[in-house]
Amino acid sequence: MEELDAKEVTVVAHCLLNPLTRVRGLQPVEFRPAGPTVQLPCPEFLYLGPERWAVTCNQLDVPEFRRFCRSLLTPYADLLEMLSHQGARLRIVGVAGSPSCGVQTTSSGYTGGRVRECEHAHLCGRGVFMEELLAELERRGVKVLVEEIGPNCTCKRMDEQEFGSMPEIAPFQREEIDRFD
Repeated sequence: MEELDAKEVTVVAHCLLNPLTRVRGLQPVEFRPAGPTVQLPCPEFLYLGPERWAVTCNQLDVPEFRRFCRSLLTPYADLLEMLSHQGARLRIVGVAGSPSCGVQTTSSGYTGGRVRECEHAHLCGRGVFMEELLAELERRGVKVLVEEIGPNCTCKRMDEQEFGSMPEIAPFQREEIDRFD
C-alpha cells in the first residue's frame, strides 16, 4: 500500500460530485478529482431541501444555520485531522459564488420579502459552511490549501496563511458564534 505522506487528498463540496443537490436551474460544474477524495455534505440541501430557492450568504449567516453546519462538519474535521497527522496534504475545493461552499467567492444581496427576481453580487469571501469548516481546521492546527471552481470564480487562490476574513467582508467572530451554543 502506498504511503499517505506522498498523497494529496481532495476534499470537495458535495455538488461537485453530485449535481442533483444544486439549486434547480444551476448547471453542473465540470470537475473530475484524481486520487483520494472526501465528499463533504451539502448543508443547503440538508437544511432547506431539494425544492429550495436560491439564497445568498447574508441570508444564511445566522446562528442556527452556523450551528447546523458545525454539526455536519465535526466528523469530517475529525477525518481530515487524522489524515493530516498521517502526512496527507489536504486540498479543499469549493464552489465559486456559493453562499455555503465558496472558499474565495460567495454571494450577497438578497434581502428577503416575497418571492421575486432579485439581484445579487458575487464578491470575495467565504460561504458559511466553508467558513465554519476552515475555522475548525485552523483551531485544530490542520493545514490545507483551498481553491474553488466555477463560473463565478473571481478572487485569488488562498493558502493556509490566509484564513482571516477578506478585507471586503466584515468578519463574523468565533466568539459571537459560540455564545449561541
